[in-house]
Order: sequence, then structure tokens, then C-alpha cells
Amino acid sequence: RDDYYNQDSQDKGLAEIIIGKHRNGPTGTVKLRFFGEYTRFDNLAHDSVGRME
Repeated sequence: RDDYYNQDSQDKGLAEIIIGKHRNGPTGTVKLRFFGEYTRFDNLAHDSVGRME
């Protein structure tokens, strides 16, 4: 989470999960929304960040 290390981050509440190993599936990265008050990760809405990767 960039906003944890950089207080003036443009990506507040955005987390990138890196899937480096997966026994029966693909690897890659997933962007999630982080809710610090609940210590919870949730799916991003398609329009909240722009283009989904």
C-alpha cells in the first residue's frame, strides 16, 4: 500500500496483491481496495480507479 509509506499518495486505500505462486492457476497481480478502519480488503469497483488490469 503506497499510502502507508507516502502520506501524499495518489492511490489512497489501494493495495496491490502479488500472486507469485499458484498450484493450479495463473500468477499475477490483483488490485484491491483497503479499508483500514476494519482491516479489510475488498474488490474494486471498475470505475473507482479507471481501467482495470
